[in-house]
Amino acid sequence: MPLPHSPLTRARADGLAALRVLVGALSHSARAVEQRTGVTNAQLFLLQQIAEHGPQSVGELAARAQTQASTASIVVSRLVVAGLLRKDRASDDARRVSLSLTPAARRIVRFAPTPPTALLLGAFDRLTPAETRALAAGLRAVLREMHLPESEPSLLFEHTAPRRARRTLAPRRAK
Repeated sequence: MPLPHSPLTRARADGLAALRVLVGALSHSARAVEQRTGVTNAQLFLLQQIAEHGPQSVGELAARAQTQASTASIVVSRLVVAGLLRKDRASDDARRVSLSLTPAARRIVRFAPTPPTALLLGAFDRLTPAETRALAAGLRAVLREMHLPESEPSLLFEHTAPRRARRTLAPRRAK
């Protein structure tokens, strides 16, 4: 165990304080986005990407969000059901689906604040390669020490539906 005033203790305290500030600020921002727009941070981020870059495929959106296509697809499905995205066949390839904003989505995007995902990706873009590698290594080490898997995460502040509960083997009631 490090001494109370050792450099290791100071570095640990500094790292934990920075993490608390980051998580707190991102959480606050994500809640503000949802209260103001009615959509989640991840949903707003994808809508803003389409607004800025035009109609896109799920794969293109996933690349912009730096996540897996399967993860982006879940968010896209929710946006389609909510009437905020429209699916059309791409004009250059009928096998490809192109996603575009509905008028309701355009209204949301027009008045929406910057979502935390965009802020975080912008911050990562401004780090030096050495800082990016050090941050990634440090965060992977924290995951390892917390026994958390490095699995496919959801998009930042996207609410994922819980997996369906397993059926119980309780006896059925007689009719």
